[in-house]
Amino acid sequence: MEFYDGNQWQGIGSAKQRALLAVLLLKANQVVSLEQLIAELWDDHPPTSASNLVAGYAWRLRRALDDRDGEFLTTRSPGYRLVVAAESIDIGECKRLVRQAHADLAAGLPEAAVEGFDAALALWRGVPLADVRPTPLVTAEVARLEETRIATVEARIGAELELGRHGMLLPELKVLVSQHPLRERLHAHLMTALYRDGQQAVALGVYRDLRRLLVDELGIEPSVSLRNLEQRILRNDPLLRLHRDGAHPPARTTTSSPLANRFPPDPVALYGRRSQLDRLVSGVRSGRLGLVQGLAGAGKTALAVRAAHELSTQYLGGPVFVPMGGGTPDGPVEAARVVSVLAKALGLSPPLYDHPASGWSALLTGRRILVVLDDVATAAQLRVLGPVPVDCGLIIISRSGLTTLDGAFGVYVGSLDTEDALDVLRYHLGAERVDAEPEAARALVQCCDALPLALRIAAARLQTQQSWSLTALVSRLADPACRLDALVCESMTMRESLAAAVRVLARYGDGVARRVLRLLSRLNQDAVSVSKLAELSGQSIAAAEIAAEHLVDAGLAEALPNGHYWIPELVRAYVRELDPSWSVTSPSPCRASVPHVRPAE
Repeated sequence: MEFYDGNQWQGIGSAKQRALLAVLLLKANQVVSLEQLIAELWDDHPPTSASNLVAGYAWRLRRALDDRDGEFLTTRSPGYRLVVAAESIDIGECKRLVRQAHADLAAGLPEAAVEGFDAALALWRGVPLADVRPTPLVTAEVARLEETRIATVEARIGAELELGRHGMLLPELKVLVSQHPLRERLHAHLMTALYRDGQQAVALGVYRDLRRLLVDELGIEPSVSLRNLEQRILRNDPLLRLHRDGAHPPARTTTSSPLANRFPPDPVALYGRRSQLDRLVSGVRSGRLGLVQGLAGAGKTALAVRAAHELSTQYLGGPVFVPMGGGTPDGPVEAARVVSVLAKALGLSPPLYDHPASGWSALLTGRRILVVLDDVATAAQLRVLGPVPVDCGLIIISRSGLTTLDGAFGVYVGSLDTEDALDVLRYHLGAERVDAEPEAARALVQCCDALPLALRIAAARLQTQQSWSLTALVSRLADPACRLDALVCESMTMRESLAAAVRVLARYGDGVARRVLRLLSRLNQDAVSVSKLAELSGQSIAAAEIAAEHLVDAGLAEALPNGHYWIPELVRAYVRELDPSWSVTSPSPCRASVPHVRPAE
């Protein structure tokens, strides 16, 4: 473990200081109790002077970090808190790079995605926290980080396959498959690369070997997606091949396939959203702008993507997906960047116009294209681009209300009904596994606030941990203070979705809404009336109602038919993690910075 002092990397000499720093970094911007620190440093047999020893380690750590005034490593009852910007830690920087690379990939920019994934992987220098005592917290984090690393490798290889680099990837893929014999995504990449390299029989042999291993070792069949890939290889599906070995796929024209190859895949399993989906598809078909809004983690993007796939036959130029960055740390993307991303998604060069609206119009005019704009911040972000030309369609995904957007047809997505939420679990885990523990399954739905993203993450964890029962995962989610730590799997994390929603709320500049949210996070009450909000905040009922609507617009609350507002427990848990000053003044959860720290050696 090392930190950068502005000139060079410095090591932490003492094992106990490294252990203390590791725990505080893993719980960055949270208060870690003295009791937990002692347990992590000494297990079940701490010395009688443990409290004084921790204070001494903290003092020496402040000196090492040149933080003699305790600005970063603060003493906060009942323990200590390390105030650190996410990008100041290798782990946080890695997450940012991976998140941006996935956005580039979704926008049809595989070269940029490969660069981003490579930059993230370059931060790894062996086993994370290798020089830190393997406490339960450290061991769990190392396992999670290793899962993140291999998932990033898989994503990078997927992007390189899009660029036609299957030949050069084969040696690496064969090694990775031998090292990770149960990872289906690596097998899928290897099968695809072999097929594109003209080795159809070998690709099918890879599938047979994996199936035999899964059946013999775990008693399960390969996933549906892998079985589908095998069938496509058996059929010699031409769509699996690139147009020219080692070359980029050709630029898309108005005669391209209805399902553009840069568009996100169809989320076939979309439980509990049929009525919203039908209304959205009908509205877009009638020529109106489609608007999808809802809670953080409710599946807004999945609904919009599914609607685009259902509308694909109407738009022969294909659907294109453009991320607008409304909830990202850097804020909404500029209009010129939107036009550039749209051009590359269409396989075209960005048009040379002084105003983004001219480029937007030039790219879309004369094409029957359905544009999906994800994570739009404000109506002003769209007005800069101008109207959508005739024969084109537009679906907008936004956490904000966008109530001033003319001609929009909106649908709202919130939490799922319990039965629909259980169907989500059955789809990913199998009905037999879910129905074998009915009480635990319902408790799991409740712990996830019946939000599709949280349910998907929980199911993914159970998929990777076949030995776990549903009851075992529920026990890990039982404490709301630890729930967000458990709802992480590979690149999926509930905390990131909530962080984006909080950033949107902060940009409203509504201090009352932030204060109300902070107050509600401390109550053991998830649904409140406007009058209760007014009482809590000391505001008028009118002001409290405006604040509540801002919470709804940001995706942090849901308006109920009885006039109350529901705040998911996951939202309240995340808000409790934030710096107390956030609710009054801060536009973002983390304001302070420390010398860059990298926890892996």
